Amino acid sequence: MKITRELLIKYSRGECTKNEIVSIEEWLSSNEDDVMLSDIEFGDSIRNVRHKLLGSLPELQAEPKVIPLYKRVMRYAAAVTILFAIGFFAYNYFVDSIQQGDLAYFEDYSSIHTQRGQKRTVKLSDGSTIRMNYETEVKVPEQFEGDKRVVYLIGHAHFDVAKDTERPFIIYTEDTKTEVLGTSFDINTKIAGETEIIVTSGKVAFSEKDGSDNQVTLEVNDRAVLNADKQIALNKVDAARLTAWKDNRLVFDKQTLSEVIAILEPWYAAEIKVERSELLTIDFKISLENPSLQLVMEELSFLGKFKYTLDENKVIIY
Repeated sequence: MKITRELLIKYSRGECTKNEIVSIEEWLSSNEDDVMLSDIEFGDSIRNVRHKLLGSLPELQAEPKVIPLYKRVMRYAAAVTILFAIGFFAYNYFVDSIQQGDLAYFEDYSSIHTQRGQKRTVKLSDGSTIRMNYETEVKVPEQFEGDKRVVYLIGHAHFDVAKDTERPFIIYTEDTKTEVLGTSFDINTKIAGETEIIVTSGKVAFSEKDGSDNQVTLEVNDRAVLNADKQIALNKVDAARLTAWKDNRLVFDKQTLSEVIAILEPWYAAEIKVERSELLTIDFKISLENPSLQLVMEELSFLGKFKYTLDENKVIIY
């Protein structure tokens, strides 16, 4: 079982299953000698997590009168390891992605995930909507408080932001900050070393997360990409076509079979193999609404003049 920050926090709250508890305690035992919590400094939000954690571990609140020394060492080592793990994951995961002044927003956020082959729509308390593509994570609060509406994104999502002139809506990714009052746009962090934004309505301020001078204002059909060198490139695009995924539409415009497969596999959680390499360079121009994998393969095979077999989510093209 993979030990994640969410699982550690769940453990600290006493919400784990028996199997999860066994896995975490085995992990703690194997890592207890590798941690020096005294060398780590955390922000206020991490301190709050620490207080909650300490309050959830009974052995740290009331120690029995007679306990062997080695057991006490093991218990404190385990607690220190949990604190370090929560601090390490939470702090490093977000501090690099947000401004110091927004750290307090982390405290009461929930994490929402989509898996391979899954999409999800999330309605926020202010009326805004997030449409999440596959293999994406967002962190959102149950209620927005204060003078900002802040969310966090890893992956690919489309935002329809409810207008609120008093409280800007801010999306942080690992490298970027997007700020709006009310508009709709697409953000994708899955491109290697880059973050892309495409605007479908209104205006958007897009910038490097810690560089307000490196900022651009985008309007409808504008696309901006922050590359690995922290440079922002702009161009005009057909936003409706490029964001059709949010309405569960597959749109290919002169894309090769190789490029099509790269989209279909995570879209359907499928495995697609091509037995003839010359097929990979065939171009396709097609638009399908809410299609099944079988329908997509029928259309592609007709246009590309090839055959295929489909067994559950495994496709062989020949």
